Amino acid sequence: MVSAALPVLGDIAWQDWEEWVPLALSVLTLVVALFAWGSAARAGRRVARQGEATLRQAKAFDEQVAIAREALELARREALDARADADRQRQETDRTRRMLEEVRLDSLAPVVVARAMPSGSDAPGRPRLDACQLTVGGQGTWRPLSGHLAVGLDQAYAFRTALTLWFENVSDRAAQVDILDSAGGELDLLPGHPVVIPARESRSVTWVRTWSSHDLASDEQVQDPAAWLFNLSFTVTDLGLHVRDTYAFDGDLRFFDRDGSWLVVMPEPPLPWTSDVASMLPGRAYQRLDAPVS
Repeated sequence: MVSAALPVLGDIAWQDWEEWVPLALSVLTLVVALFAWGSAARAGRRVARQGEATLRQAKAFDEQVAIAREALELARREALDARADADRQRQETDRTRRMLEEVRLDSLAPVVVARAMPSGSDAPGRPRLDACQLTVGGQGTWRPLSGHLAVGLDQAYAFRTALTLWFENVSDRAAQVDILDSAGGELDLLPGHPVVIPARESRSVTWVRTWSSHDLASDEQVQDPAAWLFNLSFTVTDLGLHVRDTYAFDGDLRFFDRDGSWLVVMPEPPLPWTSDVASMLPGRAYQRLDAPVS
């Protein structure tokens, strides 16, 4: 009985094995595939989570960078504002210091009243014009012009007028007067030498101007302010050269006109004046304060 059954069982087992091996392999492949799919899914989820984490980290980093940039920009603006405030305070301090120093120096500035008055005139207050004829042989005698004179193109004359410049120091400090522009005339001063006026005293300087008919040969030359405006300018400083004021005259010496080819010469200006008082020009200079620092 036993020996007869074993071959049958062996045959059945081998056939079952041949039928179930492919199925087992398929199942095993499926299991492996499912396992691989699960692993891949888990790996994908990990990658996704890592990507999201990376994105969150990148976003957080960008936010931190933006916050840092805003902080730097705020710090930069605050630094600029602080610097601007410091500059304004320094400028205000400098202005205050400058004002106080100017007030102190103003007390050192002398005050001078300057007048230009006609010299040697027979009629006080009227500038006088002298004339002399020029010839090939030389120059004639200077004579006061008593009436209108018409000079033709074939004639040559010279003319001159004189003014006395009276400088009165009305302050308690000595003053130094320096002539800047002599208005086309000559002064009885050595070139480059100032006029020093003690406190409460006066000094006078003579100014003489000469014209020739040749210099007045056209309307443009006659109407040029340089030909008739007495605009002599000068400065007044203290002896320590701390403060400098500039003055200028504006006297009218319109002795000349033209009528066609004739030069018309008048013995006095159309509007004679008694004296011309110099005006102080704006812009007091503080020489020591304004001097460049070396």
